[in-house]
Amino acid sequence: MSTMSKGVDMRKSRARLAAPALFLVLANTAAAQSFSDFCPGGNEETEAAVVGFVTDPEAGTIVPGAMVAASWVRDNARQRAEAQTNMEGVYTICDLPKDTEVSLRVSFGDRRGEAVPYTTAAVLAQQDLEISLTAEPDTRQEVGSLAAGGGRSRILSSEVIRAEDLLDLPEMSVYDLLRQHQLLRFDRRSGEGEVILLTSASSSLRAGRLQRIQVRINERREGDGVNALREMSIDEVGRIEILSRTEASARYGGDGFVGAISITTRNR
Repeated sequence: MSTMSKGVDMRKSRARLAAPALFLVLANTAAAQSFSDFCPGGNEETEAAVVGFVTDPEAGTIVPGAMVAASWVRDNARQRAEAQTNMEGVYTICDLPKDTEVSLRVSFGDRRGEAVPYTTAAVLAQQDLEISLTAEPDTRQEVGSLAAGGGRSRILSSEVIRAEDLLDLPEMSVYDLLRQHQLLRFDRRSGEGEVILLTSASSSLRAGRLQRIQVRINERREGDGVNALREMSIDEVGRIEILSRTEASARYGGDGFVGAISITTRNR
């Protein structure tokens, strides 16, 4: 048996979808099966698909239940498609536009893999992804690179961020984005967990508790603002406003506010 056929047999034994068994070959292509096997009802003339394994290189294991997101820009708007890996650590993303640069990124809980550039030159191809489940989550490396260009530096200092400002950024959570914003700081406090404060504001205590920034999504106040930001992708953002204490108090009333983050989603 050739080296190639051994690789095919190994992967065939590890990966089975609801569709026919997954025959992934080692040359980064899924040509051993047809587009329609993975994307029934799809249009090969205009659409492409990508399949692959998600693995943890440190543990040497597959990662079932991980989310894989593909994002791209079309008609001056961010587009997004996602899929979850099955029990064999395999994902399939259909409905991708052909001949388009997309960004693939895997996430599992609060952990995120690196954004991987991918071009849909083939109707069906393989792109394996990696994520570490043993190391501490590290989101600063990718987000820190946003400050490299003038436009990206402006995003990280502006009081208002619009959907069009985010078009050229890789896929990431709103938490990843705002953690590097110059007007905000994320602190961990004993008994409080992670809190968000304005960089310019000193710690504000009321009734013995730290007064944190409010997080509002479509004007609904989030009880756990940090977690809400973690779960929201920048692809969902229509507008982000970072409000000072005066602005937040004028808009939402009450005393003791130290500011607010107001997010309006694209589908609002």
